[in-house]
Amino acid sequence: MALLEVSNLTVRFGATPVLRNVDLSLVPGQIMGLVGGSGSGKSMTALSVMRLLPDAARLTGSIRFDGEELATANEGRMCQLRGNDIGMVSRNR
Repeated sequence: MALLEVSNLTVRFGATPVLRNVDLSLVPGQIMGLVGGSGSGKSMTALSVMRLLPDAARLTGSIRFDGEELATANEGRMCQLRGNDIGMVSRNR
């Protein structure tokens, strides 16, 4: 069973899509790195999982963590998960 499963994730700012139909799955113990050029969607994907997108962003699709749907989770639940169960490491220049 997947610990993290992202299905058909799309993020838009107004009519402009910045992510289109992203799918990924991680099982417990698996490590994944998102690699790509500038503007390819790495940060938007991670921010989507963490539910830290800017207010203007509109997310569709599914983000499931340990069976729980995060795309519709409230902020209180996300605060419980962030840092304890879900985290990200970004590269600083």
